[in-house]
Amino acid sequence: MKPLSETASEARAKASELAEKTAENARATAEAAKARIQDGYGRARAATSDLAAKSREQADAAREAAGHAYEKGKAQAKRANSKLKDAAEKQPLALVAGAVAIGALLGSLLPKGRKDED
Repeated sequence: MKPLSETASEARAKASELAEKTAENARATAEAAKARIQDGYGRARAATSDLAAKSREQADAAREAAGHAYEKGKAQAKRANSKLKDAAEKQPLALVAGAVAIGALLGSLLPKGRKDED
């Protein structure tokens, strides 16, 4: 049989070896987790950056379309104003008759007032 001191010494050595292996495994696991987290962060950051760029492009396109629509509407309003002025100069009576007709039509659409009975 081995002396107790020798057995205790061997047990300490094995425990120390096991502790070192456990610590090494913990370090390796932590490094692997850190690498995965950094990779995920990098992918998320790239996706966010791409999404922001696409959003800016769409906002710019919408702004440009709105500007074109405004300019087109402005031009159409000028043309309509010009045509109305021409009509007023060339046929003022027709314009007055049209205004009276529109007024009569609107008046006929209004509800009739009720008279109070005494």
